[in-house]
Amino acid sequence: MTSVVSGSQPQRTIGAWLKHLVWRVMFVSLLVLAFIAGSIATCYVTRGERVAVPNVVGKTEPEAREILEKQGLRVVIIEVPDAPEPVGTVVRQNPKAGSVVRRPFPVKINVSRAQ
Repeated sequence: MTSVVSGSQPQRTIGAWLKHLVWRVMFVSLLVLAFIAGSIATCYVTRGERVAVPNVVGKTEPEAREILEKQGLRVVIIEVPDAPEPVGTVVRQNPKAGSVVRRPFPVKINVSRAQ
């Protein structure tokens, strides 16, 4: 005769416990991979499109600003006192003309200023 204890649960074997653990680890791993893939996709999609930086050296500051902003680039002005070029002229730019960057990349232009 077998006795039944009320309220008791059947015991799991080690194999069943291990199988359950493997499934949980696989599920969590898939969630982590999905999160990483989503993050990478978001970074890729939200970045601007690529554009070649135009040459603005020798142009006036307003001309250079207009050219760069039409390309969707940000302009950062760096004043250069006592440059040999006429006042208000772009003497240098960074990145150099022809460099490929993503919009809205900041382009630094050095502009001659009187001191």
